[in-house]
Amino acid sequence: MLRDGETKEQRVTEAGPPTLPARADHTAIRRNNLELTLRRLALTPGLSRADLASGTGLTRATVTRLVAELIELGLVREGTVSSLRRVGRPGTPLSIDGRHVLAIGLEVNVDYIAILVTDLGGREVLRDECEFDCVSAGPDGSVRAAIDLCHRAIRRVRNRRHDRQPVIVGVAAAIAGLVDSRGGVVIEAPNLEWRDYPFGAVLHHGLRLDGAPVRVGNDANFAALAEFRTGAWAGTADLIYVAGEVGIGGGIISGGRPLLGTRGFGGEVGHIRVDPAGPRCHCGRRGCWEALIGLSAVLRSAGISTPSGTHPRTMLETLVRRGHDGDQRALDAFERLGRDVGVGAAMLGNIFDPSVIILGGYFVALEEWVLPRARRELMKGMLGSRDPTPDLSVSGLGFTAAARGAALHAMDAVLSDPATLLASPLQ
Repeated sequence: MLRDGETKEQRVTEAGPPTLPARADHTAIRRNNLELTLRRLALTPGLSRADLASGTGLTRATVTRLVAELIELGLVREGTVSSLRRVGRPGTPLSIDGRHVLAIGLEVNVDYIAILVTDLGGREVLRDECEFDCVSAGPDGSVRAAIDLCHRAIRRVRNRRHDRQPVIVGVAAAIAGLVDSRGGVVIEAPNLEWRDYPFGAVLHHGLRLDGAPVRVGNDANFAALAEFRTGAWAGTADLIYVAGEVGIGGGIISGGRPLLGTRGFGGEVGHIRVDPAGPRCHCGRRGCWEALIGLSAVLRSAGISTPSGTHPRTMLETLVRRGHDGDQRALDAFERLGRDVGVGAAMLGNIFDPSVIILGGYFVALEEWVLPRARRELMKGMLGSRDPTPDLSVSGLGFTAAARGAALHAMDAVLSDPATLLASPLQ
């Protein structure tokens, strides 16, 4: 509102110029169109140039020029024209190539570090894992182990035959804890016993991949991304991923986008309070969902001790074997687990109303015992329970989900801007 005697020109001068979007230059338009073309092919392989023009709204000439550039970069390849009869001139099918374009996904958890290298087409190039006590080693020792694992993977990839020189376009690390993804700082990781550690900066310095960005994020958020992009429920706009490890994490996809919250800490479902009188959680509170359904809690409930230095997933095999043998204590533990999983899942269902809640990690191995009871409890606890949603399912990605999601996140840089291929090739 103008004050008495004030002109519009005076008002603009005092308040500063109005904020207007900058005019997109040729480089920005080209980058946008390249991204549009690449992402369309990533979602729907086999499209022709004419299909791309129709689907993107770009002109045929523009698409032809973009595709030629992407082929030159090795990101797209032409297929064989179909022999099926079609009206008009048949188009040449196109698909994502980029076998020399690599992204590294890391997962740093309580007792292991895993790595997954994928190419632009999402194909798995290399997978490796080492048992490692990240709690005893602390963040410094853990990041050194992660760097060593990356260097070992890079050496193995470098020794493979490629038509083009391999290029690392990004590295992303999935950490079980609260992460400031913008700064790459682990704010708090209760199960790792880390606090305020600049994991991203230390990892970047140790890897010395000058042109490749290094990012850090929450493990369950990355796993949810992997489920959304490549899992059995790929493309589902509203889903929740629950990571079953020593701790319990969660990643939420809402409207096709990660729901991260104001500080990026969204999805910490392991610390919803399910039973106020329940056992003490590693975070110091009582009755957290994690304290009831985390792998360590389930092993204790089944009477299985985990010797010092032993990977809890090794003990998971013992737990599964006891279940198959009809061990009553193990079966009772499964019954309680199914109940507690279902109760917590109903809380998530009522808050977020997802299409599906996906159980990952160790839950996959216990599906036959846990899922039926968990589904019953979920339906009992849901408002409007006559509706069959949300579904409750287990992940098909196994323990690689977080690392896979991290690699997908790192690869997004190329899909968004192919100029990232100027990153340093493997040393």
